[in-house]
Amino acid sequence: MAYLHGISVLIVVISTVFCKKQPNIIFIIGDDVGWNDVGYNNPVFRTPNIDSLAKNGVKLNNYYTGEVCVPSRNMLMSGRYAIRLGLQHHELGVNPRSLPLDEVTIADKLKETGYATHLVGKWHCGFYKEKCLPYNRGFDTFFGYVSASVDHYSHRYNGRIWDLRNMTVNEGPRYNGQYSTHLLTRVAKGLIEQHDSDKPMFLYLAYTSNHEELEVPSKYKAPFRGKIKDKDRLTLAAMSSCLDEGIGQVIDTLKEKGLYDNSVIVFISDNGGAPSFGGNNWPLKGSKATLWEGGVHVPAFVHSPLLKENVRGTLCNELFHVTDWLPTLVHLAGGTLHGTKPLDGYNQWNTIREGVGTHRNEALITINQHYIIKTPDPSYDKTYKMYSSNRHFDVRMHAAIRSGKWKLLTGGQGDHVWTKPPEMTKDVPDVGEVPYEAVYLYDIERDPEERNNLALHHTDKVKELLKVLGEYLKGAVEPNENMMPRIDYDRMNGLMGPWVK
Repeated sequence: MAYLHGISVLIVVISTVFCKKQPNIIFIIGDDVGWNDVGYNNPVFRTPNIDSLAKNGVKLNNYYTGEVCVPSRNMLMSGRYAIRLGLQHHELGVNPRSLPLDEVTIADKLKETGYATHLVGKWHCGFYKEKCLPYNRGFDTFFGYVSASVDHYSHRYNGRIWDLRNMTVNEGPRYNGQYSTHLLTRVAKGLIEQHDSDKPMFLYLAYTSNHEELEVPSKYKAPFRGKIKDKDRLTLAAMSSCLDEGIGQVIDTLKEKGLYDNSVIVFISDNGGAPSFGGNNWPLKGSKATLWEGGVHVPAFVHSPLLKENVRGTLCNELFHVTDWLPTLVHLAGGTLHGTKPLDGYNQWNTIREGVGTHRNEALITINQHYIIKTPDPSYDKTYKMYSSNRHFDVRMHAAIRSGKWKLLTGGQGDHVWTKPPEMTKDVPDVGEVPYEAVYLYDIERDPEERNNLALHHTDKVKELLKVLGEYLKGAVEPNENMMPRIDYDRMNGLMGPWVK
């Protein structure tokens, strides 16, 4: 199927340890880029730079992430599951929460190994204290945003306060009216151009596109007029094209600087697309903020002249998880993992570069112990009747895990929705009504669209995975969602930032 040739939406440029110099690392994330929001999965979309990088790289076909920004980005930074961080829930909210201050970040480890470290774009790992901000979490420089989303032109959060900074300086007034993707690309290019080539560089480029607000310069919409009738979908397609253009400019700048040949490029999305804001994950089920494949199984790839010839242009079906980047990148940099807490991520470089099998056979997607559904009627829900008496894990609790070819979900997962993209012209059969159940088991290798629940047919596998979830739950940190003091905009002096001393 077409989607089997997809990539995750994060770009990393890495010069490798197998060269004389340490690798330069450029890590690019697309925000809310769905499975069907890139050209190599959807020919209506125009993303030629992304498509070319993926075509000549290694597509990570089984790459999993968090269902929304917060767990995804914090797992990326720390190499640890969100349940270890107390960040397994959807948002930081208005409470003083962040990536725990005793966690070691990717940037910490790379800086320790001699890297110049830069963050351009979206942080979203907490900002209630000065110690939470990127320049105190391993980054030498930070130009971008601390919150979940901003207006792409005004750079304001919720229309009320600036959220664009260069370190501690409010840059909102200066760049008011400049489109975010253009601005972030220009800053990233400048850092590459000014970089001392004798020192390795880690550039973490976290675009805010395709996250709402749905805004883009009108010229990017022109190619889609007449092809996409839905207004939101057309705008998102145009945002994807603008994002792709920016990525192409960054890669061109690497080449002009002479860094490209000793670089690795990885591209991922932080979570699935949001159909309510023009995104699409077809043919996968579900959307951003769900644990269905459409919410957590996203485009991803690695591109590099350093990859072996035999793996370039291949599809890697090994299991990957967002926590894998920390150990993988630190290995590439020639660093050590000393000082980190026990990691959930695996070093996947040999799998990427050599095409060998992975050591990862399992990936916890989430356990949300504060999300427990109302007790189902066992006369209606046969899966609840079958598994409610197990002593390892409460099947009413919202959770999901991938193990080998299997994926188990518990706790009710919302609507069974396969959202047909508005630009698709062929008819799609109506799946009819799909019953809500407490437990779902899918063979993802045979059923990547999650259409056939096998929970009543493979009881031993369900019980095995419920026991695994129970063990993970024992180590889950409470999220402390109601910590005080709540956010205080009056203490921010007009710039989104710390409100606790």
